Order: sequence, then structure tokens, then C-alpha cells
Amino acid sequence: MAESTPARERTRREIVQQAMTLFANDGYNATSLQDIATAAGCSKATVLYHFNGKAAVLAAVLGPSQQALKELVAEAEALPPEQRQEAAIVGFARLAVEFRGLIAVLQDVLMVLDEMPEFDDLVADGIKLTELMAGQDADRLELDIAKFAVNGLLGECRHPGERSDAELLDLCETAMRRLLTPARPPSGS
Repeated sequence: MAESTPARERTRREIVQQAMTLFANDGYNATSLQDIATAAGCSKATVLYHFNGKAAVLAAVLGPSQQALKELVAEAEALPPEQRQEAAIVGFARLAVEFRGLIAVLQDVLMVLDEMPEFDDLVADGIKLTELMAGQDADRLELDIAKFAVNGLLGECRHPGERSDAELLDLCETAMRRLLTPARPPSGS
């Protein structure tokens, strides 16, 4: 019995890894549970033994990024108000680069994400982070600009290989700051 647990864990990890690759390459909607099973070298029944459906597989694929987002929101909210926006911008840019391979997957399901209860926390944390990036006492326009900036950043991160991680991180942080932080008067003014 002791050997079956590691085998189960390996099978589960293989299913998640193969699903991530298929979702990223073919899209969530174009990938079936049978596709995942075939890629993982197991039966569809085995996939369903580990997960109660394709949305649960997606939840496992997005799990690490979802946890990182939750931690970022908690860290930013714990900061003094004048430091929250910068922490949210830097943290979001870092997460977008770190998890850039999953962005295409996330954007593939974005329109129906709020219909999947597995992602209620992810949606709530995404909204909260967008509010933090908009800044303290943001008005409706500033919130809309933050949403625009997030979508642009995610779109840019969908293209792996076009920029190094360092180049992409610099681009994302710079663009977000220019869009979301108030212009500072030139020094000496």
C-alpha cells in the first residue's frame, strides 16, 4: 500500500503536466479529457479518478498561479496604503512573467471563468489586485485603465520566446507604472 500512494501522486502530476501542455498548445475548449488521458498514458477513467471533470483538471493546472496571486494580494493589502499600488504592480508583473505559459490557458477560459465555482477565489483575487493596481481612492476611469493595463500585459505575456523574462518584466513594470501612477512633476519644480 505504501508504494501505491507515490504512484498515484506521480499519475496525478503527469495528468496535470500533460493537461497544462495541451491547454497551452491547443486551448482548454479544444482539449478533451480523453486527450489528457492519452497524453498522460492512462485511461479517461484514471483521469476521472483523480479529478471530477475538466474544470477540476484546469483548477490543478492553475493552482500554483492562483496561490501566488492570493499571496500577492494579501502581501499588498498588508502594506501601508501609499506602498500598495507599487507592490501590486511589481508583483503582478512578476507573476505574469513567471506564469506566462499559463496566460493563454487563462485567457481561453476568461469569459466563462466566473461560471466555474473552482475559480471563485481566483476571480475575486484578480479583481482585488486590479483595484490595488488602480491605486488608493481610484475612480471609475482609473479602475478601467487598470483593467486595460492588465489585459494588455496579459496579451503581451502570451507570446513566449519573443522577449527574455528580464526584458518582459521590465516592459511590464514600466508600462504598468506609466499607465497607473500619477505623473510626477520634474525634479526642481
